[in-house]
Amino acid sequence: MESSAHQFIETWDHYLILGSYVLFGIAVLILIYHEVKLITISDSKERYDYVNLHEVKFFWYAILSALIGVALFGTAIVTPLLPVDDSQKLYVSIFFLAGSFVIAYSLLSGLIRVLYPRMLESRLRSIRNKPRKSSAGNLMRKLSEEEGSVHLESDQLHQHQSEIHSVEYDVWLDEKTGEKKVEKYMPYEHAEKCGECGYYTMRIASEEIEKQPTQTESGLLLEHYRCSYCKHREAKEVVIAALSSNVAG
Repeated sequence: MESSAHQFIETWDHYLILGSYVLFGIAVLILIYHEVKLITISDSKERYDYVNLHEVKFFWYAILSALIGVALFGTAIVTPLLPVDDSQKLYVSIFFLAGSFVIAYSLLSGLIRVLYPRMLESRLRSIRNKPRKSSAGNLMRKLSEEEGSVHLESDQLHQHQSEIHSVEYDVWLDEKTGEKKVEKYMPYEHAEKCGECGYYTMRIASEEIEKQPTQTESGLLLEHYRCSYCKHREAKEVVIAALSSNVAG
């Protein structure tokens, strides 16, 4: 009976190690798939949107797979060393497996939530500001906000100057051929650095207009921010351009 229980535990530990290798492999494959997919996207704006929409998801799947793999591997290594009867080791092994995963998940998930957004924002800024090339192969120049507004359509200009959830437009110009590219971005969706804890976990929770703009006077928009890590709250005032400045001359 004892020999049978011992053999079962050895088989169990063997499968735990195999399972950990499989999960480590899955984690690596997820990251490789994401990076290969990213390489195949030639357009910088499409690459930006892909990273913005999918990178966190793929990264989190890879982390979860790796965490489970670590828990399996650790259980297979530690439980044979415990001074427990073989008939009880299976239950101890399952308990250790569940406990180690919960502890690792609790520690790493918090760390990822506060550190990874900063890395992601840095990568997005790099993609957004990477020089574009025109269809003629010429390097394009990113226009300033004042220069770019001349090239926006009326509805784009209205979205850019909207009081709530304004939209940003980047205008790239090939000065040799006159070709232009207009790219749309949603800045309010991105995290900012929290003034309290220093992590990039501050996002807009709500917005309200304090003062409506008129034809001659600018207005004020109050943006309420909330940190998802330390729960710090703060408000920022944003000036809304006078209505007369929203009319294209």
